[in-house]
Amino acid sequence: MNKSIKQDILNILKESYTISEEEKTVLINKVAKTFNQYKEPVSHVLWVPINIILPNSYNPNKMAPPEKKLLLSSMLNHGITLPLVVGVKKGQHHTLIDGYHRWNLIKKSKELRDRLNHKVPVVILDLPNTEQIVATIRHNRARGRHQIGEISEVVKILSTNGWTPEKIMQALGMEADEVLRLKQFKGLGKLFKDDDYSPSWI
Repeated sequence: MNKSIKQDILNILKESYTISEEEKTVLINKVAKTFNQYKEPVSHVLWVPINIILPNSYNPNKMAPPEKKLLLSSMLNHGITLPLVVGVKKGQHHTLIDGYHRWNLIKKSKELRDRLNHKVPVVILDLPNTEQIVATIRHNRARGRHQIGEISEVVKILSTNGWTPEKIMQALGMEADEVLRLKQFKGLGKLFKDDDYSPSWI
């Protein structure tokens, strides 16, 4: 590499604290393109202030206290190994898609906050609201326990946004009866009046 180019890069890195988050995103995208990095979200990790991230209102994933303690210990001792997944910034904030428990534990841990300079690593997914909900469920479904009340609320949101039972099944990895039960749990008769019952419901 040309010595002057290398020095220019070092100068940019030294002055990076003066670059806005938007300018950093543009710069990272240019670097990724220049070096032929894979066009995947993980190739574009950004460090953003933790206070500009807000939790979503539909996350049905719960974590028991022992697992939370273990996760905190892992982050304290091994470092942050996974970025949070967030939506595109709207106004002053990003909405969390995946990583709520990591985000929450970092917020509560002074040691982590100080060590990370009150920032967290994120990747940004540019998705419409319903697809953000689906992305949250997909990220969480194999990793934790979904509370029936919250997951049925997700099914309600998708249904009222015009999603068919088949589309919900495919997107969330559910069986037909599971979608039907979750609609019934909410007492939303109009959402499942046209659904077929399987023999197990007769």
